[in-house]
Parts: sequence; structure tokens; C-alpha cells
Amino acid sequence: MNSKHITFGILTAIILAGVAFGVNYLWDKRFGPTAASAADCALAQQLIDKAQTPPTDAAQAEQWEQQIRQVRYTQMENDGISTEVARYVYWSRIRATGDPSRPDPGTLDEITELAIGHCEDSGVDLRVPKIVF
Repeated sequence: MNSKHITFGILTAIILAGVAFGVNYLWDKRFGPTAASAADCALAQQLIDKAQTPPTDAAQAEQWEQQIRQVRYTQMENDGISTEVARYVYWSRIRATGDPSRPDPGTLDEITELAIGHCEDSGVDLRVPKIVF
């Protein structure tokens, strides 16, 4: 193998890596998390913090979840972060009440990743504690 082949291989790898990076960047901008406002992200953090102590009684937990839903619907503008908060609150309630339902593998990590992604440029450092079943 001569040096021209090696050089061509290295250049090809660099070009392919650049194209892959560009496609990934554009994909994330088009289909990735939407940018939530600082106000939405601060409220999301408050609701996630509240989700750390759900009631253990199923009826009380349902009412608790509905109260959080009402806050989300009336005060949040960004549907993306609102949805991720809803998913987080739901699984927090499920865990607290002892419901036998379990999320699919990776679901809780996806919720965290998307929630943080929505708030990435908001100036709010969203902290999403892990839910362990």
C-alpha cells in the first residue's frame, strides 16, 4: 500500500466524519428537543422537584398528578418540556403507589435526556433525579 492510498483513506474518513456531524446537527435542529423558555424550565424544575414526594395512596396520587397537569396546561408554553414533565410525574406516581407497571428499558433515560435538551439553551440547569424501580 502506498502513501497515496493512506492519504486518500484519511481524507475520506475526515470528510465522512464531517458529513455525519453535519447531518446529525441538522437532524437535531429539525427533530430534536424544542427550545423552552427560562420560565418554562424553572417551572419544570419546580414540578420535577415536587415529583420527588408523590402520595403513596393511589387516589391521592391521581389527584396530585391532576394538580400538576393543571399547572402545566395553564402555565407552560412549550409543549415539549411539558410532555417530559408529565411523563416524569407519571412514572414517579407509578413508583410511589406500588403499581406493577414498569417503563420500557431506556424510557426514563429518554425522559431525562429530552427534558434537559428542551432547557439546554434556557439558562436553567435542569436537574432530573433518576427514578429507580
